[in-house]
Amino acid sequence: MTADTAGTGARILVVDDDPGLLDLIEMRLTAGGYAVTCAASGKEALERFRTERPRLVISDLRMDGMDGHALFAHLHAEAPTVPVIILTAHGTIPDAVAATQRGVFGFLTKPFDGRELLAKVAEAMAISPKVDASTGEDAGWRSGIVSSSMVMEELLRQARRVADADDPVLISGPRGSGKELLARAIHAASGRAGKPFIAIRCAELADLKPGASPLARALTAARGGVLLLDDIEELPPVEQARLLPLVREHTLFSAPIRADASDIRIVATTTQALDQAIRDGRFRADLFYAIGRIALNMPALAERREDIPALVAHFVAQTHGAARGLVPEAMAALQEAAWPGNVRQLRSVVEQTLALAVTPQAPVTLVRRLLREETERETAALDEARRTFEYDYLVQLLDSTGGNVTHAARVAKRNRTEFYKLLARHNIDPGRYK
Repeated sequence: MTADTAGTGARILVVDDDPGLLDLIEMRLTAGGYAVTCAASGKEALERFRTERPRLVISDLRMDGMDGHALFAHLHAEAPTVPVIILTAHGTIPDAVAATQRGVFGFLTKPFDGRELLAKVAEAMAISPKVDASTGEDAGWRSGIVSSSMVMEELLRQARRVADADDPVLISGPRGSGKELLARAIHAASGRAGKPFIAIRCAELADLKPGASPLARALTAARGGVLLLDDIEELPPVEQARLLPLVREHTLFSAPIRADASDIRIVATTTQALDQAIRDGRFRADLFYAIGRIALNMPALAERREDIPALVAHFVAQTHGAARGLVPEAMAALQEAAWPGNVRQLRSVVEQTLALAVTPQAPVTLVRRLLREETERETAALDEARRTFEYDYLVQLLDSTGGNVTHAARVAKRNRTEFYKLLARHNIDPGRYK
């Protein structure tokens, strides 16, 4: 049996402190077409897991030191979508059953039949998608995302798992982290890959005249494919009402289009927790629950620093090819930076560095200067965004309370003195809303 007809070379991590059993399992799995990594202890298994990135883990339950329970707890915390099969003797079956209730994929009793092992492995592989960007014909779906960090690989496993569903997806994460790239990867991995991917910026809908509905037009354009609603927290109330029946019941309410509403997948992004927007009355709770059935979180660049060298190499190759680069000290400076603007800011710094450097290898002094300037700009932009949000929030709050400062302060969870200071900071006269 070859890798092409069985395991297709998928990697499995096998953990057991019995060398003879470890060799037997490795032999069975290798004959089944799988690539096998062996570990003789839980501690070694964790190290191998982080470097090998297997699609499945098979572990003995009873081992000296870190046993199967403790190993599973560590693995599940880091990568909850990687299935784990527990090997157990007859006397520990109750323990194995209890483990499955905590999330273990399944268990096999020793001695096990080779065919039973391969059948269980094939069952686990069916729910453990391949997300390796470097190999395989299926790798193209995530080609726009440069990453090898554990946190991103786990996110991509989750994304690959939900790609073929038609349920809405809500992607949260800070600005510049790559939420739209993740949405496009989900689309590329799905059966809708050949159909349209239409993106609409919800903030641009706020100032439209009554009756205008770019959302309705976007729904028509996205027929059969995906509609991305960027910054959905900015979606105006009237459009929230229009969207709700689509994501909840696959129907459209008062939308002047003739489309099969069930044939549009909605993906939304948000840079903030929508709970506060719901409490403030700016976002419908029923829409949140309908659109957040599948929720993914895009990490900040600071949470995936090990990806920075690969991202830098990618940006360098896109801009100048292999002839340009950065000195090691410059790369170290990039890896230590705060990155309030995330991947978008990193791209900007790298592109500016290469444009301004007069040597093939950009010096660390230039990188540090650009980092300082970019961070100051990014911080100023964030401060401005906060001020704009605060102003809009106060205006909307006063409008909804009829200019009643006492009521508005109570909703905002501020005392009257603090609330008046906020109004004065933004030159807002509550009398205009009475």
